[in-house]
Amino acid sequence: MNQIDDSELDYTISSVCSYCKNWNFNESKPKPQGNVCTAFPDGIPDEIWLGKNDHKKPYDGDHGIQYEKIE
Repeated sequence: MNQIDDSELDYTISSVCSYCKNWNFNESKPKPQGNVCTAFPDGIPDEIWLGKNDHKKPYDGDHGIQYEKIE
């Protein structure tokens, strides 16, 4: 099975995380270290970051913290 190396792609925009008050944007760090939040301090899972899961319900490893819209 071939794997695609997407480590150089731009992951600074997320349809979910970019609008969540728990997201800690850090442009200087590459994915996944730059895509962190209060729920996922070691890196936001791709399923959430890429919008396949809106993280409005508990997700394994989220420390009990879910999406909260920025007011």
